[in-house]
Amino acid sequence: MIKLWELEGKSGRRYSLFSWRARMALRHKGLPFETQPVCMSDKAAIAFSGGKTVPVIKDGDTVVRDSWRIAEHLEDRYPERSLFGGPSGRGLAQTFNTWVDRVPVGAMLAVIVSDIHERVDPQDEQYFRQMMEGILKRSLEEAREKREDALRRLGSALEPMQAALKRQPFVCGQNPAYADYALFSVFQWARVMSPQEVLGPESPLCSWRERMLDLYDGFARNVPIA
Repeated sequence: MIKLWELEGKSGRRYSLFSWRARMALRHKGLPFETQPVCMSDKAAIAFSGGKTVPVIKDGDTVVRDSWRIAEHLEDRYPERSLFGGPSGRGLAQTFNTWVDRVPVGAMLAVIVSDIHERVDPQDEQYFRQMMEGILKRSLEEAREKREDALRRLGSALEPMQAALKRQPFVCGQNPAYADYALFSVFQWARVMSPQEVLGPESPLCSWRERMLDLYDGFARNVPIA
């Protein structure tokens, strides 16, 4: 049984967007796993991994941290039901994963950061505030006041994906794969931690998100949300 360490917020919310990439990759591969929730500020709980962030998996005697490295490990160890579709696909997935980290993640953070703060574990509240205000260079209260501007920037950042998903049901074409899970993690992060709806019901991305939520018997849909 693979074990996954991930963040837990209030009411059992599993809110790490990077852990959601690992979760979806595991379901894609059809691999059973159990989870171990940790607080963001509790670095001792994952010290065995050699790092300070989740996700971390333990697969037999092998410990892997970082969502991309976890995906590569799963692909190499369990080649059935490929996450990438071959070497070229792996390179393209890594490129897309980097774009998601650099563009949609930051744009979404500016929209939902104050909502996340309200839903993290109470012992993480001060830690989260200090870290996020350092990243954003503004208070969480100021970030909430500027939400409408942040929503417009998010919409602009996502426009290429809106256009792509008019033509095909998933980022990867007719079926989902790792690039879909990377982008979906950003929207699941928002869904779990913020009551703010970031997609219009008529948008291609909204329809795609619904298809992603239906995958694997509604695995991502049937979780505590904001």
